[in-house]
Amino acid sequence: ELCYHKANYAAQQLGSIKKTRLAFASPFFHEFVLDLGRPAAEVNAHLLEHGILGGYDLGQDYPSLKEHLLIAVTEMNSKEQIDMLVDALSEHSHD
Repeated sequence: ELCYHKANYAAQQLGSIKKTRLAFASPFFHEFVLDLGRPAAEVNAHLLEHGILGGYDLGQDYPSLKEHLLIAVTEMNSKEQIDMLVDALSEHSHD
């Protein structure tokens, strides 16, 4: 249940970032897909500069999803870590 609440908090926060949205409306437990509106590889590189390991770049397996990240949130992720991800992604969306 803790995973569910943290994942939903992360999805709500990340989905509110400019140019970023949840790719699918279907319910989820601890994984969800973000449509970034820009190349996922570029976003992951930016996150890594901030010491954050980003999500899985779905474009590696599905070329049509090159702007999509699979995000997984578990009970091991703190609210502070989620907020750091949101801040770093927000910063990148304004570049």
